Amino acid sequence: MSEPAPKPPSDREDPFYVGYLTTPQTYRSSVKLAISLIAIWGAMSAFLIVLSQRSPGPAAWDISNEKAWTGLLVEHPYPMLVTHDDALLVVSMGKRDARNQLEGHYGSELTIRGYELDREGRKMIELAPDGIGTPQKTTTIERPEIRIVQDEPREYTGEIIDGKCFLGAMKPGDGFGHRSCAVLCLRGGLPPMFAEVNAPADAQFPLLIIDGSASVPESLMGKVACKVRMRATPARYANMPVLLVDSSEIEVIDDLFGRSAETTMP
Repeated sequence: MSEPAPKPPSDREDPFYVGYLTTPQTYRSSVKLAISLIAIWGAMSAFLIVLSQRSPGPAAWDISNEKAWTGLLVEHPYPMLVTHDDALLVVSMGKRDARNQLEGHYGSELTIRGYELDREGRKMIELAPDGIGTPQKTTTIERPEIRIVQDEPREYTGEIIDGKCFLGAMKPGDGFGHRSCAVLCLRGGLPPMFAEVNAPADAQFPLLIIDGSASVPESLMGKVACKVRMRATPARYANMPVLLVDSSEIEVIDDLFGRSAETTMP
């Protein structure tokens, strides 16, 4: 049998794409369309992701402006500076309390310098490295006492948070995404606070005193950043709201994985 005769060469040249050469004209329109669609999809996805995120809140941490405050330095229930019109928690730089720096100055009226954290009127001082002034010889501010606001405990639902991050050091400073940081901060001695679900406008994030101490025991670290329910007694220290609670009264109702069982942090 004879083989078929070879086809004559075509006058039409099929374009062949080579990355380092100019893109063939017939490919350019489809490439431009694909790139445009990908860009539009990426922009819309980013926009939708932003809309889906919850607001981190109006917290602020002014690390560029060192300020000075004068007041009575108290140690209990948590180190704070009590002024004539406010009570400001005092912490150290980083994830630690300022007890070592403040040792020997409690009970004195003095001026301290540092950086302000503020969230909806609840303020905190991050103590500067050399921020402790000379104590005054006399005091004009009377040491406050914890004042019970309501004799009967009431039920609260919300989240145990670390005060420094929540008041501005981190955004967001609460929620499951912040859980590991919150545990480290609380283990370092930073003050625990309570963010109540559907809290009244004047709640101002109370200081949490558990079993008589403004700290979170290790047995409760697994409940940090979870939705919890507890029975607590509302109180005030100067103008600072406080919640007095027994550790046995704190119950996890949602660990943010959608489970009602309690979780344990390592």
